[in-house]
Amino acid sequence: MYELAGTWFGGESSRPVAATLVVADGCLRVIAGDALLAGPLPLAEVVVSSRLGNTPRMLRFVDGGSFETADNDAVDRLLAGSDRRNGLIHRLESSLRYVLLGLVVTIAFVWGDMRYGIPALAEATAFALPEAVNRQIGEGTLELLEDELLFPSELPLEEQARLRKRFAPMMQASGLPVQVEFRKAARPIGANAFALPSGTVIFTDQLVKLAEHDEELLAVLAHEIGHVDRRHGLRQVLQGSALGLVVMTVTGDVSSVSSLVAAIPLILTELGYSRDFEYEADRFAAGMLASHGIDAVQLGQMLARLESAAHKCTEGERCEDEENGWTAYLSTHPPTAERMRQLNGR
Repeated sequence: MYELAGTWFGGESSRPVAATLVVADGCLRVIAGDALLAGPLPLAEVVVSSRLGNTPRMLRFVDGGSFETADNDAVDRLLAGSDRRNGLIHRLESSLRYVLLGLVVTIAFVWGDMRYGIPALAEATAFALPEAVNRQIGEGTLELLEDELLFPSELPLEEQARLRKRFAPMMQASGLPVQVEFRKAARPIGANAFALPSGTVIFTDQLVKLAEHDEELLAVLAHEIGHVDRRHGLRQVLQGSALGLVVMTVTGDVSSVSSLVAAIPLILTELGYSRDFEYEADRFAAGMLASHGIDAVQLGQMLARLESAAHKCTEGERCEDEENGWTAYLSTHPPTAERMRQLNGR
């Protein structure tokens, strides 16, 4: 005879009762003090849950009551004299070989889902959603940026009007609801241009001043129209949301320190998505520029000028990047040399 300490949950009430399981002569009884709560019953008539790590085991009686105990070893001894075996999950988790195999399969599945599954699903979803969704996200994003990072343009109104007129043929040829806005940007954005999901393309004053001629700005515009055409903004939002759900599923709590560490691959993967989008927009821009008689090298020249400004800063010189943030554009894009190779060899 031996005893197991645990908790009794009666079939008619969920109130827990501290109890003892008594094993004697092949029968089980549950007692609390002098009171008999269940049994005696043979082991064959009691359902015993499979072992899973150190989680408590449940012994379920025919009357609906259950006895819970954390003494897994004692339950294993109880089952040792019968023909019952622990479940498949326990046998798998008890084998280092299967544990390592499961870990490899899980990592491969999660990586494949993040690298290929989520982008494919986001692309299909982005093109299935109505245009109103793009417009709402774009307007909301611009409103947030104008509160902190974007300010009214200081370019002369005549210059803004001239550039809009210069941009008009390319915008009309795209067949998309593209419109151009000029803004002075705070240093974190600096010399930059970006397309919102709504089709609004923002040119910062700093980028306009950096360009040596209109064709370079037209090349940037073609690139940003590529983002609009391929719905990269909405796809990025969908991918980020899906990746957040994956992280929460895998880690259980993204607010914990361990979850923050686990989020590092998430950040790196997001940068990978951004690079893929940039290359796709570059290819689109090259085709659009060719149709307007402009060499794609114009985009490369603008990128090279931004990189040159960034290089001067790394050499320790005081450069305009310190005030205008000319390297901000490069920090979110693939290496300029690689992009130029792809533009020249498309």
